[in-house]
Amino acid sequence: MSEVLLKAENVSIVFGGLKAVSDFDFYINKGELIGLIGPNGAGKTTAFNLITGVYQPTTGSIEFAGKSIVGKKPYEITQRGIARTFQNIRLFSELTVLDNVKIAFHSHVKYGLAETVFRVGRYFSEEKQIEEESKKTVEELEKKMKEDSSAKRRQSKNFMEDDEFAFEFLNWEDEE
Repeated sequence: MSEVLLKAENVSIVFGGLKAVSDFDFYINKGELIGLIGPNGAGKTTAFNLITGVYQPTTGSIEFAGKSIVGKKPYEITQRGIARTFQNIRLFSELTVLDNVKIAFHSHVKYGLAETVFRVGRYFSEEKQIEEESKKTVEELEKKMKEDSSAKRRQSKNFMEDDEFAFEFLNWEDEE
């Protein structure tokens, strides 16, 4: 049997008497790719908000890697290894694409404030790693944009573009 990585059991949330999500059960085994499908208003976004800590469930439990994430703040959940993308990307318009990507990696740095201010310890090695990973990510994005653009230029009748929420499990390691 596969290891359960993300599990939600009997999760509900009530907003002013309206039950937006009711007894939601969901699990993802390590290595699986799962979709959450439903019509507008079915509670998909609310479920994602519950899993990522934007909302706290009224009832139920949510676990990631066997540990409860209920009551955790979104940044704490991200640090544990769950990241979320949004339909409307919020970028810093005054920064380059590379700098915007680098910002996303900073939730995983191990160096502290003193190392940052005095530029000592792990600061340079981690910043170098962030730079390298960010450049790889930008290259992958550029390649995808070129592929998408090429398909559109050919006016392909089968071109599909999706605009969904997605979870990405980031380099998850067991932190015992």
